[in-house]
Amino acid sequence: MHLSLSPGSEPNPHALAALTQAGEACAIVASQDIVDARGIKLWARGQPVTSSLHQRLLDRRLQQPLETCLLAENGVTLFSLMHELEELLASHSPLVPMLRPWASAMTEQLKQMPLHSVAQLLLSTAAVTRAGTLAHAVAGMALAGAMVASRQGSAQEIRLAMLGGLLHDIGEVYLNPLFLDYTQALDILGHKHLIVHPRIAQMLLVGLTNYPFALSRGIAEHHERLDRSGYPARLSGDDLSTLGRVLSVVEVTLGSVSAPHAPLTRASFALRVVPGEFDPDWASFVCDAARAANEDFEAEAQPAAVTLAAQLAEIDRQLMAARDLAQELSEQRRTAAVTEVVTDALKRLDRLRVAWNALGLWGLPTAEAMAQVPAAERLELQLAEGELRHRLRAFHRECLLLCERLTEAEKFRLSPLWQGLLDAP
Repeated sequence: MHLSLSPGSEPNPHALAALTQAGEACAIVASQDIVDARGIKLWARGQPVTSSLHQRLLDRRLQQPLETCLLAENGVTLFSLMHELEELLASHSPLVPMLRPWASAMTEQLKQMPLHSVAQLLLSTAAVTRAGTLAHAVAGMALAGAMVASRQGSAQEIRLAMLGGLLHDIGEVYLNPLFLDYTQALDILGHKHLIVHPRIAQMLLVGLTNYPFALSRGIAEHHERLDRSGYPARLSGDDLSTLGRVLSVVEVTLGSVSAPHAPLTRASFALRVVPGEFDPDWASFVCDAARAANEDFEAEAQPAAVTLAAQLAEIDRQLMAARDLAQELSEQRRTAAVTEVVTDALKRLDRLRVAWNALGLWGLPTAEAMAQVPAAERLELQLAEGELRHRLRAFHRECLLLCERLTEAEKFRLSPLWQGLLDAP
């Protein structure tokens, strides 16, 4: 995947297509002549972006990065962001109760927030080409700002958090749109493309803007986890910056608030279910809001008792089988590369087992007993099944990525470890 971040480079084809598409809906114009590496002018200053530009720039190396040569004249602005923030605060979003106490602080900092032309261009492009992107960005901006404001952060810290929430997904403009369909599970190829978007955003902000490094670093870390189970760098503990810790909580929370029932409860559960994934100081902002919301569980559509009992039993079986196999492999002679995979597998499986035990699931209820479980407790078990299943899939993908550098013989030897993780019905 190439990015048009330096002189003499070709534009990223997906970003170029998105910019062209966005140019049909809002005025994106050349802020300077667009010139190729040989000095040939391809597009004149002031000329609007059209499909003709798309064709002309394909496979052409440019003297300057394309992003610095374009301007979204009627795209996202601080005024439009203020309008979006006001609409969010006046809406029925489950985020509103935790945002409203900090509305004045966020409004004041938004007025002073620097919106670099490159960031504005990419944010405007994403807003036009993918439905819901701007709403997600504004919600991220508000939640991150409220979290930092609630900790008596300085004006600068609040603005930095708000920028991080606003821009955390701009790297997605450079991805194949096929890999951004979150309604379907990605195969390993799609996952390999998706996991680089935080790093892309970091490169964009470092290479093309004057934003502080703390912003690009925090955005690069918004999918990281304290226990090395995140991506793209699999960081842990002190390796994560304060802003990265904030944005990881923001990202998980925003992924839950669209749920039709008990959205804050879902977010809180996702942040707590596996100890050590998220910074509890920042996760507590959402968990406290979920407790205060006292959401109604009675309307929650739940699976049949027999189905939920079977799903939980299957996860229990998979965890035990994978742990036994990983332990067996760890006791055999192996190369350093195999050792890394097996050691990581054992640590991850042990943490999932801790989470399982913390839920009080030592003795699995029968279908008959499950039918008698109160609605709130049944919801927690349903959430546990979904969250643990999600982490098993993530562990499966991570095993495949770690094993790419192994020999075919080593892959064959380890393949039962990850193949068994997806055997659930």
